[in-house]
Amino acid sequence: MSMRIFPVVAVLALLPATGVAQGSLGTLGFGYPTGQLSTRALGAGGAMGEMDPLSATNPAVLSYFGGTILYFQAEPEYRTLTSGGSSENSSVARYPLIAAAFPVSSTWTLGISASNFLDRTFRTQTRGTIMVSDTALGVTNQFQSDGAVADLRLAVAWNPVRWLKLGAAAHAIAGDNRVRNSERFDDSTRFAALVDTATIGYTGNALSAGAEVLLGTEVSLASSYRRGGSLSLKRGDTTIAMAHVPDRLALSAAYIGIRGTALSVRTAHETWTRMASLGSSSLRVSDTWDTSVGADVLGPRFGEHAVSVRTGMRWRTLPFGISTASVNEKTFSVGAGTLIGRGGRAALDLALLHANRTATPTLSETAWTLSVGLTVRP
Repeated sequence: MSMRIFPVVAVLALLPATGVAQGSLGTLGFGYPTGQLSTRALGAGGAMGEMDPLSATNPAVLSYFGGTILYFQAEPEYRTLTSGGSSENSSVARYPLIAAAFPVSSTWTLGISASNFLDRTFRTQTRGTIMVSDTALGVTNQFQSDGAVADLRLAVAWNPVRWLKLGAAAHAIAGDNRVRNSERFDDSTRFAALVDTATIGYTGNALSAGAEVLLGTEVSLASSYRRGGSLSLKRGDTTIAMAHVPDRLALSAAYIGIRGTALSVRTAHETWTRMASLGSSSLRVSDTWDTSVGADVLGPRFGEHAVSVRTGMRWRTLPFGISTASVNEKTFSVGAGTLIGRGGRAALDLALLHANRTATPTLSETAWTLSVGLTVRP
């Protein structure tokens, strides 16, 4: 029996599955791409991503901090997968972004961050029967994956003149997936549970650069480009497959002519097919577009601090789909942010996201995500 289960685990671990038995459309293939955006940017649909110094996309805008900062972000997600007439609920807690930045001169800023590049955390449980001799035994099968691929970034930003910001960064891509498959028999007194586990790791690198240009006091244009290096898939010390980290080109534009207001649009293209050789031939991998529009508006004051109010929409195709279709995601978001504490040395950002993910007319998923970001100036 154990020998029958192990190949299933090995195949799903080493050649990431495209089946929806994972319990989520978002975690198909190598995992869910969070986008490496801060809570502030997500509240506005992601549209200000290339102008937001907290997001791990454009190194050029780090100089906006003007001092040392520490940032932490948490995102619980609650999702419902619908297939035909049945549905399945699941949840996951992510910590997608941790960052720090500090100025080294009046024009130079250094930053480090650890962001969630791909998240592959899920658990699914099914019931069935297994024939042992002439006896049908009830069994509960549980398949789960716990892991993620992280982007560790070291960035530098240069602000030579008021209207121009430039930046560059080096990235280490690293992480692992821990896969566990178990079968537990209803008659546990006669038959012991069967459990198989497998762990695979990812190691890669990339370089990125970015810029922002201010056109007077009304328009901001920003862009970033990440060039992916090699990416390896390992089990223990053995390299199983080689590929490349996806390239990404992102562009943002914002109207900032109204005090305390930014009306933004962003689009990004990522070449996820550069990862395809890590998976099996049945894994559907697509290059993707990620487009969003959003607004960040200065709202009411509470006490000595004002509140920023945000909203936005985001449309994108997820890189990993089922065998017959890609997964399209549409997200509506609202958010708010304000300074907190004496002297405003900390900032709290909140965002609520509602996503609809669709693969076929009978296979879809809805997800609610609460994003919380805390910024502290030591």
